[in-house]
Amino acid sequence: MPAVPEQVQDPTVPWSEVLRRRVYLTALAFGVPVLLMVWVLQLGESRPDPYVLYAHPLLLIMCAWAVGWLLRGRPLRVAEQVVFACNVTAVLAQSLFTALTPGAPILDLSSSTYWMLVALSILAFLMFGTRRAGLLTAVNYLLCVAFPWAALLARGEGSLAANTSLLRVQLTCAAILILLFGLAWYRARFLQERSERLTLFHLAHTDPLTGLPNRRALYPAVDGLLVATPQGKAGSVILLDLDHFKRINDTYGHNVGDDVLIYTAALLRSALRDSDTVGRWGGEEFLITLPDTDTLGATRVAQRLRRLMHNTAQPPVGQVTASLGVATCEPGDDLRVLTARADAAMYEAKQQGRNRVVVAHRDAFAEPGLLSPPTLTLWGEEVG
Repeated sequence: MPAVPEQVQDPTVPWSEVLRRRVYLTALAFGVPVLLMVWVLQLGESRPDPYVLYAHPLLLIMCAWAVGWLLRGRPLRVAEQVVFACNVTAVLAQSLFTALTPGAPILDLSSSTYWMLVALSILAFLMFGTRRAGLLTAVNYLLCVAFPWAALLARGEGSLAANTSLLRVQLTCAAILILLFGLAWYRARFLQERSERLTLFHLAHTDPLTGLPNRRALYPAVDGLLVATPQGKAGSVILLDLDHFKRINDTYGHNVGDDVLIYTAALLRSALRDSDTVGRWGGEEFLITLPDTDTLGATRVAQRLRRLMHNTAQPPVGQVTASLGVATCEPGDDLRVLTARADAAMYEAKQQGRNRVVVAHRDAFAEPGLLSPPTLTLWGEEVG
């Protein structure tokens, strides 16, 4: 099968569309030889099937067009609609040929129609909503059933007893189509419920203002650091608090204050690794988790973020600085102890004049949950 061109796999194209395009190309790769083989075999028959004789070359032309269209990365919807319309016409034409061919064996000529109808219904459920696809499938099926029975009644051969084989094929096709409809309905409900669950999860774990993970979502990220600590993997957190944020709100209003939070969130997110997590801890505080990062590495990150905040003006406020507290995971830490140690370091940075980094050491707590005078190291100095 020819390779899908690079433009089809552009990251802006939804993966579902890329997958459908590949499925269609695969189906065409197998379907074209079958159509061609059946047509060639009919040429050798003494009484060839008129539908195969005349319709298959047209279907082969349609397939060739569809392959070229898909490989050039043209709009998928157009190809689906054209192929669907051509196949509907072909299925109905095959049933009509059956009805209009005098003396022809109805079952022999019409049985393949129903398997084509199954394939057409699968395409309909891929293209359209469940209800619309089900309606199109039902109409096509009823027409494909009506034409053969109309032909039999016109010949005076319409008794059920004499056509049990045809009836069995039609009922089998109906059962398969009902199953397809049920699967499509279940798929639609499953996708809807999954989308609703993802939406609820997103709302529960995302800060609506900044779009960052909220405090609830940060807990698993911190737990991940704590779980890795006994395995010898370093992990650190940074607690960042904007300086004089109340003054910003009082001077410029809460809308500007919200803009500062949004801008700060984007600034922090752009300055961190993909493996790091930054979220809104509360108010004007942001918590950053740094996997595989020891105290020295975390301090360097904190200093880089402090300088970035200091050197990036945020109109109309201008310079917005931050105080940062750094804490590294130690054996025996839990979430409360680790974040309290970072909070103590950040508070010390505030006390020392703001716009600076303070590192909390492991003896910042005498006992879990009891804050003792922290051992802190001041990094950096107030600028400006």
